[in-house]
Amino acid sequence: MTDPIDSQYDKTPLPEPEVTDEDGDGEADPSADNGKDLSHLVPDTEVAWDAPPSFNLDPKDLSKDGGGPPAEEITEPSADLRIDLGALRTAEQSMLTEARGAVNKYEEVRAKVAAVKDSVFGQGATDKYEKGAGNSNSMAYDPMEGKSVANPFAATGETFAAEMNPAMERALLQIGSTIERLGEYIALLNHSGQVYAEADRKSRFPEPPSKK
Repeated sequence: MTDPIDSQYDKTPLPEPEVTDEDGDGEADPSADNGKDLSHLVPDTEVAWDAPPSFNLDPKDLSKDGGGPPAEEITEPSADLRIDLGALRTAEQSMLTEARGAVNKYEEVRAKVAAVKDSVFGQGATDKYEKGAGNSNSMAYDPMEGKSVANPFAATGETFAAEMNPAMERALLQIGSTIERLGEYIALLNHSGQVYAEADRKSRFPEPPSKK
């Protein structure tokens, strides 16, 4: 192992992982995820919108789904407000494009991990049996001839994979969850545009003052 290199760009590096050896055998103790299959936690991601919904649609009442207090009906005139819906739509489209790129890359990595995680660290590796290995009489009958034998590093690969596979799946969970949060933000951005558009449709001049 080599000592960590301090980066001139990363001013807040992550702390060194804590390695425990509670049984005192000189080896790191397994993590809580050791040997677990966490693939069920890894989310599938997709961009549901080919084009964002129109701002002219009535906005959904988020207070009902969010469990918060009901929205109060406002009857007093509001102060002046200004919104550039064109700029908002452009920003939304740009974020959707970035989200599609992130989803494509994430799904590519997720598929690769799922395809190779059972063998990429050398688990189950075998070697072709060499006739005469350890036998001075290479011409004698050898019942192992033509068979495969376990690679000496296969057991080490299994041990390493028991730690690395759950770690990779937790990393995918974090990335997938972040992409999902991005999708939620874009949806809220679109909702905001619909709210502003509805406010514009329902805006009116106040009643003229009473003659009294």
